[in-house]
Amino acid sequence: MSKYWKWLFLILILSIVAGTGTYGVKTYFFRHGPEKPFPIKVVEAQRSPLAIPHYIAIAQGFYREQNLALDSNVSRPAEANQWSLEEKGDIILCNLSQQFFTQPLGTNTNQIAFASLARKDGTFLLGREQQTDFSWETLKRRSILGDAPDEQSNIILEEALKQNKLTLQQQVIIIQNVPLELKVGAFQAGVGHYVQMSEPLASIAEERGEGWVVAALGDAVEPIPSLIFAASPSYLKQHGGEIQRFVNGLCKGMLWLDYHSSSEAATVVAQYFPEIDKQTLEKIIDRYKKLSLWDKSPVIPKKDYENLQNYVQRSGELTNPVTYKDVVSNRFAQKAANTVKYIPPELQREKTLWEKVKTLDFK
Repeated sequence: MSKYWKWLFLILILSIVAGTGTYGVKTYFFRHGPEKPFPIKVVEAQRSPLAIPHYIAIAQGFYREQNLALDSNVSRPAEANQWSLEEKGDIILCNLSQQFFTQPLGTNTNQIAFASLARKDGTFLLGREQQTDFSWETLKRRSILGDAPDEQSNIILEEALKQNKLTLQQQVIIIQNVPLELKVGAFQAGVGHYVQMSEPLASIAEERGEGWVVAALGDAVEPIPSLIFAASPSYLKQHGGEIQRFVNGLCKGMLWLDYHSSSEAATVVAQYFPEIDKQTLEKIIDRYKKLSLWDKSPVIPKKDYENLQNYVQRSGELTNPVTYKDVVSNRFAQKAANTVKYIPPELQREKTLWEKVKTLDFK
């Protein structure tokens, strides 16, 4: 009889423990609920195909996985700079030249670049005819319809010409006074022998038979951090955990893009480029992939940074020199590069019962 009571007592104790545990879990979730996603506002200087890893991270829910509620919208470049200075946006998506190097002395030195999206310039040189045997020598005594002198794209063009022993405005003329919105029409009207274009304009020009890509400017010079994320030091300090989660999501987007085809990527990001048809978007992504424009890591290499600042200096447009250690922090990007993994759906295995219990995931 005593053995019977011992077993009954043991069952009673186990029931109480199990009930208390269940009550505790239920009470915690009913009282507290799931943690609310942390809101982050990203200000984009422009919507560019260079930022496709960022749009993939949004569309695939990689930021959402990090419990972030992202608001990423385009503002005019001048407004974007002002927003970042006044801290009305949390993070700015921009290029280093416009954000730091070509600004008035002391401008935006209160901003820190903490992640890179692209390691090469994304513009192309187009001619009026197809040239399978293009060489930089063919540009002698020719004119190029380019961008404003302090634009990062123009600085890269000038550097490419210099590295190929061409004297600017003597052997090669760069037309720099045509506004960006009039550039395509000017080339169609016969201005310039060649034109420098970014995507999607370069691919659209080829499709219409209005110009043909003869050279990729990103391949003509050394790697540069052509597109970066930046924020104020105070924001990075106050929200370091959230920034780490943001960079984790971005890094996963970069790994996703590296693994998947251009067609799959075009399908995912098409909603962010409604003015570009899917076939053209796929062509753009494929072209950039072949150029190795995107890396698998958001780290900003010191050598890349110094390459760009040297190019800006040689162009005569360096009005705001800033050292790498003063405006770049790789702490978040390096940690993401070391820890973030992307496992394709077809390689994912089902969680064990114990893994589901640990994560309270019983889907």
